[in-house]
Amino acid sequence: MYESEAPEGEMIIEYAEKEWKKQGHIGETPVQVAKEVVEHGKKALASIETVKATKDVEEFKRLKNDMYCYDEMANFYAEKVKSALWILRFKYSNNVADLEQALPFLQKSVDHYAKLVKLTEDSYLYANSMQTKQRKIPMRGVDKTFIHWKEMLPVFTKELNHFKKSIDSLKSLNGATVAKIIPYQAADVKVLNETGTYLINKNVEVFADTSVQIKEVAEQLIGLKGIKISKEKQLKVGTEIKFSTKVPVKLLIGFFNQKNPNYLAPPQLETDASANNYGQSEIKISNALVLNGFPPVNVHAYSFPAGTHTLNLGKGECLVLGFIDDKQELRIFNAGLDGRGKDIDWLFE
Repeated sequence: MYESEAPEGEMIIEYAEKEWKKQGHIGETPVQVAKEVVEHGKKALASIETVKATKDVEEFKRLKNDMYCYDEMANFYAEKVKSALWILRFKYSNNVADLEQALPFLQKSVDHYAKLVKLTEDSYLYANSMQTKQRKIPMRGVDKTFIHWKEMLPVFTKELNHFKKSIDSLKSLNGATVAKIIPYQAADVKVLNETGTYLINKNVEVFADTSVQIKEVAEQLIGLKGIKISKEKQLKVGTEIKFSTKVPVKLLIGFFNQKNPNYLAPPQLETDASANNYGQSEIKISNALVLNGFPPVNVHAYSFPAGTHTLNLGKGECLVLGFIDDKQELRIFNAGLDGRGKDIDWLFE
């Protein structure tokens, strides 16, 4: 939606990178928007306080409460933007002091959200747009969960507390710590319609009909057994994987992180209601793998119970990266193989 609907500008990751490199900015920026929404909130409150209703008083009270809700939400986002910029700076500086600069802004953000919860707790039964299963942000609305603002406060509070602990850990280790990397373990699955395989690692060929090799790959994927498929076949008829398994598994599929008619498009709940039938809509590892001459690959996971299954994907090039046990935890993160730097999600998880 950002890429298709927003005016020309920069996402916060791009903004932080340019700030570090001392480059100029283009169009609408996160800092600009954060400042504007707070200013609009102040003006709205000042305006509504000058009005006194003489009829429909209860409806006016609800409208007035909405103004205060919008103001708290604006400040919640604005403080989070300020915090995020310091955190993103840490990607480049590796200086814990940058994370310490971020902390008070993140605390203020959660404080504003707590005020928003108080304003909405008794005035709203739920947030209408938070009920859809297609929604991914801030949390997926499944089985009538996370349908009210109050349900998100514990999530944001947990993130804040974990962030504080991460800073303390980094300081105690003099800033020299990284998240422990645990490679995924391949599951024992019988593939019924494709015979070619490869063990994921650098300098390994991934297609049955070309010599394209892996240039870079996230350590978590190394050693998994990928399935070699003809690139030409993928373009003409699509990708079909038939397999049988005695235990529930996840099938990892790699989608190229670039719009191109030759590349299979990733699952998009916004345009395809079936795009999460296998729990595959979310990117599990961003920029997880790079082939020579290709854009970075994002990894999605398709979950299947024990039994015999057939997965049909559309036409276009993609990577079938192999099977892992369904019980194996897949921490969502950015492997950073797009040249934008290391993963920092572990600071909050």
